Amino acid sequence: MQKKAIIVAVLLAAAFPAVAQTFQQALFLDGYRLAYRYNPALQNEDSFLSVGQFVNQKYNNVGMANFFFPREGEVVTGLHSSVSADEFLTGLKKDNYTKGNINVNLASYGWRSGAAYHTVEANVRSQYSIGAPKSIFEFAKLGNTESTYDAGGIGIGENLYFELAYGYSYKLSDIVSVGARAKLLLGFEALNYRMSSLRMSLTEDQYKINMSAELDLTNGWRQINAGENGYLNLLSISARDRHRLPSGIGMALDFGVVVRPLEGLTLAASILDLGGMRWYYGNAGTSWNTISFSGFDDLSVADIQNGGIKKQLDELMKDLTDGMKLSPAAKKSAWEKVPFNVNLAVKYELPFYRQLAIGVTANHIGAQGRSYSEVRGVVGWNPVGWFGIAAGAGTGKLGPVWNIAANVAVSNFRLTLGLNDGFGGKKPYTSNPLWANYKVVTAGLTYDL
Repeated sequence: MQKKAIIVAVLLAAAFPAVAQTFQQALFLDGYRLAYRYNPALQNEDSFLSVGQFVNQKYNNVGMANFFFPREGEVVTGLHSSVSADEFLTGLKKDNYTKGNINVNLASYGWRSGAAYHTVEANVRSQYSIGAPKSIFEFAKLGNTESTYDAGGIGIGENLYFELAYGYSYKLSDIVSVGARAKLLLGFEALNYRMSSLRMSLTEDQYKINMSAELDLTNGWRQINAGENGYLNLLSISARDRHRLPSGIGMALDFGVVVRPLEGLTLAASILDLGGMRWYYGNAGTSWNTISFSGFDDLSVADIQNGGIKKQLDELMKDLTDGMKLSPAAKKSAWEKVPFNVNLAVKYELPFYRQLAIGVTANHIGAQGRSYSEVRGVVGWNPVGWFGIAAGAGTGKLGPVWNIAANVAVSNFRLTLGLNDGFGGKKPYTSNPLWANYKVVTAGLTYDL
């Protein structure tokens, strides 16, 4: 067990050396100036300027409680003998992942022109993802003689790009508004590292690991050099290709419609980020190796205290590191879709108190096999023009969720804060969720012109 745990820990460490998000409460906060990001058909009455809108989204389909278990006043890992295989493995998924998105709005400007409303904005966006298959944990917990496990699929992905967007909304009538946004995407960098194959075999005499991996890394501003041995040296990076920026280029489109068939009733639907980016991966590498490990020699307590086990661990680490060395591969370009959003909402303002609204929102994020969907009931209260609050609860692919958001105006400035989170608690003193979780933090400041 100790040998398997060490191998798994090393492999995971080596493999882990990237979703558009919309503000679901936008329709229920009367003073929120960036509601067009949720649905491009939504309009403001006046012009505005925004700087510093920040959105941080993260969702994972497993949590700390899937890997750590309380035992007699202590916390042990799922590999501990006191934790049964069923207890540990039942809570894991075929694909265990964390995925996230960060969106920083550098500036936004909106202005009215008759029945039309225009917006322009500049954003910096980053997406990341980390994943590991269930089979690697099965190997650690269940592996015994004459067993073979295929744990291909461990990987990490990340990208960073600039977005310049123009939006146009038009009121066809007092009932129907339509809108669209076009986005130019300019890529700074992108990284994809994945173990396409990782087969681990256990025999009576040894552990054998066959593994292959690929690395794709853009080089708009740097180039990885090969060492004297012919392998890529990740510590040897030159900046001779700075002129190649951007590292990627693409486009995405948003479409929306808002219908108000009855007084106080609003129906809204939108689809966002239809498009993608072509990345130029000027740094690429591949590896394929077989590593054998016969286990630790019998060691006495004195040998361990004198560093005998450290020597053998060092040898194992060297073998694994050598096995993962990347040989230069052919450069390539690749088209990658941007995760898209589908948003639906129904809002009804109470006829006897129009400042109070109730409704339902639904959202689907399409993210290359790691999609997310949810539905929520929402209540919005906008008692005065300078203050509004919205809250809701519902359920999604990763379990129950709740949200709260507020919009406060002081003079011509408007501050918007929002939090979406999942139920289930967090590990004490950290932000790591105990269970599968979906979380979004939003903050922004606008100025009415």
